[in-house]
Amino acid sequence: MPSRPSIPPKRLKPGAPGVVQVWVGARPRRLGRWLGLLLAIVGLGGGLGLLGLSFRLGLRLMLNPEALPQVLARLQRSQQAPLPPATSLADLRRQAAAAHQQVGEPQRLDGAEDGAGVVVVPVLAADSGAIAALNLFQREGAGESLRAIATLTIPPLPKDTILRPWLNSPQAPTAAPPTFSFTRLVPLPPPVATGGVWLTLEGNWRQQGLTLRYGQLLHYDPQARRLDLLEPWSSPSNRLPQWADLDGEGPSDLVVDETVGLEPTLRGWQVGAGSPPRLQSVSWVAVPVDAGARAGAYQKALRSARSGLWHAAELALADLKPALSAAWTPAAEAQLRLAKRHAAITRQQADQDWSTPAQRILALLIDGRWEAALVELEADPALLPTLLNRLGTDRGLMWNRIRAAAALSDPDPAVYVWAGLTLKAQQNQPARLNGATQDWLSRQPVPAATRQRLAAVLASLTTIQNQTVASTKAAATAAIAPAAGAATPAIAPLDAIIGQARPISPPQDGYAAPGQVLDASLGQWYAVELRAIHQNQAWQPGHFSVPPGVDPAAAWPLVRPAAQASPQLLRWVSPTTGLPAPLTVRGLTLTNGAATLLATGPAVNPSALRPLVFSQGALTWLDANQRQPPDTAVVLPPLAAALFGDRPPPADFADTVGDLAQYSLDLTGDGQPERVLTWEQPALDQLTRWRVPIDPTAPKTVILSPDNQVIYSDLLIAQTLVALTNPALGGPVNLLVYRAEGYDLLTWNPNTRQFK
Repeated sequence: MPSRPSIPPKRLKPGAPGVVQVWVGARPRRLGRWLGLLLAIVGLGGGLGLLGLSFRLGLRLMLNPEALPQVLARLQRSQQAPLPPATSLADLRRQAAAAHQQVGEPQRLDGAEDGAGVVVVPVLAADSGAIAALNLFQREGAGESLRAIATLTIPPLPKDTILRPWLNSPQAPTAAPPTFSFTRLVPLPPPVATGGVWLTLEGNWRQQGLTLRYGQLLHYDPQARRLDLLEPWSSPSNRLPQWADLDGEGPSDLVVDETVGLEPTLRGWQVGAGSPPRLQSVSWVAVPVDAGARAGAYQKALRSARSGLWHAAELALADLKPALSAAWTPAAEAQLRLAKRHAAITRQQADQDWSTPAQRILALLIDGRWEAALVELEADPALLPTLLNRLGTDRGLMWNRIRAAAALSDPDPAVYVWAGLTLKAQQNQPARLNGATQDWLSRQPVPAATRQRLAAVLASLTTIQNQTVASTKAAATAAIAPAAGAATPAIAPLDAIIGQARPISPPQDGYAAPGQVLDASLGQWYAVELRAIHQNQAWQPGHFSVPPGVDPAAAWPLVRPAAQASPQLLRWVSPTTGLPAPLTVRGLTLTNGAATLLATGPAVNPSALRPLVFSQGALTWLDANQRQPPDTAVVLPPLAAALFGDRPPPADFADTVGDLAQYSLDLTGDGQPERVLTWEQPALDQLTRWRVPIDPTAPKTVILSPDNQVIYSDLLIAQTLVALTNPALGGPVNLLVYRAEGYDLLTWNPNTRQFK
């Protein structure tokens, strides 16, 4: 399945080759007593030293979690391999080629115009272009002679570090590689008076039509002649870190734009002196001044910042600054100025023109203009379902903002209406907002007039829902009446879809939905063949069809709910990694009653798997954070039987099984978790060496029941498990698999106890 983590190294087991036990004869008792006492003293001293070091490191990380990358960087430098005393660029290229690597362009860090000075030379993996190491050299004169100074190994960054900006976003990527490598080394412009030379490693990843730019900061100290890895960074807005003056001491601070969607997120670092420089993240938790009696007011200001009430945070901190002038610190100034930057962004968004009214209302809410947003909604109640859908997928950002706004000394009464709408949107969600209890509103001092406004908005929602149900039933009846008569039961509309896309030329004779055109200028066209549909809160394998002879215009209202629910196009870049992007459904065709959707989206490259189409939120993937080591003794017998039958397994089969990734999930709906075992490439290669008839190019999965029976396996068939249906849509979990003919949905059969 996509986004599986890498396999951990093998563990040595007692009795395994390489584990040696030595028996030693006894010494005289007196010598043994002195030896035992000496060992006890040495052990006690070493233990106390290790305890002190652990306590110091743990305390440092508790006080400053940002210090972890710096600690790891120092450990990394201590393990650097020695360099040859002298070489040339040509020699370095030959050495790299022999190691299946290539040498990047040297970058000068300092030196005279004649070419002398210090240069950094990247070494890249030849197959992927990923930077594996940075070599620091002293260039001798204008010639090619290089004297080695140091080598810095460059490990890739884990997925969780790179995807940090999406931590609380409903637009979180659905598929991502487990690690992210760097492909470029660039100077960090503009130069500032912080001492040394600043650079950044860089990489790009395409995600949902945007380019995620990520990297890791580097600093070169000319006096110490050392190159240090500093903080990693990630920018969904595709921007480099920028120098800024946050603390009032000059443009020597760094700001990274981590914004996703309309929620502005700027990460700030104060750059402190040292070698390497200290990067202190601007915190919205700690009070960095001796606030005295105003400590409570300061905490409220920081709560506003944490909740996204940037204007309130800016005003509160600006009021505190003159009152705490004697104690005001650069860290406090950095909080004030960073809050001001956020507030400027939300203000600009709220003032600009948006293509849709719903986006404008969301921009007003993010800027804290509760009354203005409510007035626009009351003027156009038809926007309410769209806004409730957005609030229903919120992961706490809007709710935290609402609660913080209600806790202000003089809250806007309209904020309580938006609180009621958010609670309404969340009431049917399987995982509600943190702290969003349905009785929260009843405990608030809501004015009577505000309660009446909330009741009126909810009443308009009921009216809109009744009209939608009536129009859907009428459309379904109209769709089937010409062929089967008015007494035929109505067809349920589609809630969600799963399908596969086939690139096509712009269609000439398809049906264009209202407001759409089938035009070549809209981009790459796709014919989407439906492989599973979600109706009446249940998944149905197969395509969607209406009785033959039905006009496409009559069938469109049945497809429209799923077509407008943010469908995604997953473009496969490897058998385990896909890049989702928005897909726009613009119409359909009917062939003997079977519907094929017509859509536009980004172009795709050829891959082993066809492009996957799915409604946003319809599918889910294994979470690398939930990976567990398998209980080898328990899972070994059923796996050996599935692979080797009655034959004894190879001697090192237990080691291969121990390296599998295990996930515990309730897939059958009986309340007991099944074991999902995934086979990564090294394990598949081992099976191939044992002449097990598998396809090693496709990921493989085995699922065991709680009593350790195999209830799904694609080890010996030309099939791979791609994803799971999201249980949040209702009904049991289904398995989405890929076969030669395309995607299929497997459902749990309690009678045969198999996924079929």
